[in-house]
Amino acid sequence: MLKLSRVALIASALTFLAFESRHVLPRGVVLFELPGWTTPLAAATGVLGAALLMSSLRARRMLVAINGAAVLLLFLAAGGILFDLLRVFGLMGFPPDWPMFITRSFALMSAILLVRASVLRAREITGACELCGGPAAPPPRWLGYLGGLFALPYPVIKTNWALGGTIGLDYPDPARDGFTSGWLVVPAALIGIVLSLALVHRWGRIWPRWVPGLAGRPTPRGLLLFGGWFGTALLFTMGPAGAATVVSDLVSGTPSSTIAGMHYWPGALFYVSWMCWALVFGPSVYLYQRATRRKPCGTCDRVPVPQG
Repeated sequence: MLKLSRVALIASALTFLAFESRHVLPRGVVLFELPGWTTPLAAATGVLGAALLMSSLRARRMLVAINGAAVLLLFLAAGGILFDLLRVFGLMGFPPDWPMFITRSFALMSAILLVRASVLRAREITGACELCGGPAAPPPRWLGYLGGLFALPYPVIKTNWALGGTIGLDYPDPARDGFTSGWLVVPAALIGIVLSLALVHRWGRIWPRWVPGLAGRPTPRGLLLFGGWFGTALLFTMGPAGAATVVSDLVSGTPSSTIAGMHYWPGALFYVSWMCWALVFGPSVYLYQRATRRKPCGTCDRVPVPQG
């Protein structure tokens, strides 16, 4: 835990230094930019949270609150890193914004390390097993239902556009090329909805009777966890940054769409829904991972609860 906390502290400090390098290093095309105070605040909160984890402080609620805020701010600062990666590999037609790509990379690294270090510290304080955390209940079903609900706006509206609808548009044309080139995101969203529900239902642990040849067998836990954590990372690096931009636009009173003929609210709804989805999807994956462990713990020898 101490090693993770130290690395998280260093990564948070490097987030700030990389952010300040934008004043001296050449920059590429700026896709979007958060308010100037966001990244320094995230870096400072990350340093504070990591330092508290390394201290003797045992106020678990305080540690969870501070590090929870730090993680959210760092994910906010990491927003857009997916586009950065596409630009690094030449898939977006223009060069990357290197100072901000490095900034977002350190912010994402710090957020992930803080999450892990905070979990280990909380287990240490409560006396739970450091490796498995002790007995765990499966995620409550309402997390899955909320996840499915928050995931719906994007595929529903995009499908309406593909069929010639004009929800949020002045005329159909603005959505045509965007939907065609990005259509794979819609099936991905639908898969995410199924995954959100699978994490909280029995059929996410045991194949149901109506699945030929697999009924009664364990589901591919590793595949669900990979998809869950990958989806969580994508949502956290896109949703909070986009939602923060929406709030900033509304506060400034100058919301405007960057696509001619498209209203502002569809894009705003997408980003806000992704942020809300991330906030329930991440806990679902974490609780599913703990509740479905199939091997005895190597530290406390706790035997997992049979899945059935």
